[in-house]
Amino acid sequence: MEPDSTPTSVETSGEVWKRHEDMQAEASSLLGQMLFAFSYVDVNLGLCLAWADDGKKLEALSTSLEGQSVHSKLETLSNQVAEKFPEKSKQRTTWEEWIARVHAVRRVRNLMVHGRWGVDARRQKVINTVGLPSGTQQSYEYSLVELASFNDELRAIERELRRLRKHWPI
Repeated sequence: MEPDSTPTSVETSGEVWKRHEDMQAEASSLLGQMLFAFSYVDVNLGLCLAWADDGKKLEALSTSLEGQSVHSKLETLSNQVAEKFPEKSKQRTTWEEWIARVHAVRRVRNLMVHGRWGVDARRQKVINTVGLPSGTQQSYEYSLVELASFNDELRAIERELRRLRKHWPI
């Protein structure tokens, strides 16, 4: 969606509807990209754990990781990092910062996946609502730029994992 497509008070209902459709299409694309980017982080995190100790227990670790959530994998990684690297070392601190970043995006991603979506074209917001209309619900608003930035963060996290695995394998 073009940044200069701000709604005006003289827009017709047809123009607002067109903006709604355009925003929905763009948000759908961005959310699909988010799913792909998050799955790359998930699978590469699993591979990182499975190949611990140069893959000496590859088969056993691969089996134990099947079906684990990203949260569980991060807890396993956190324990392995604590065992391998001295406290307050650059390696340990960098791994711990990466783990914290993944936990943060994981929480947002979970809300995104478990909520329902709508578009407020007049305010140029994409809205994710978690919970049932008949009960307690929480809404989160995003601009298209914010959704794109979230995807950028996921891709940066995946690149950082590759770097960490190369320089300081567990």
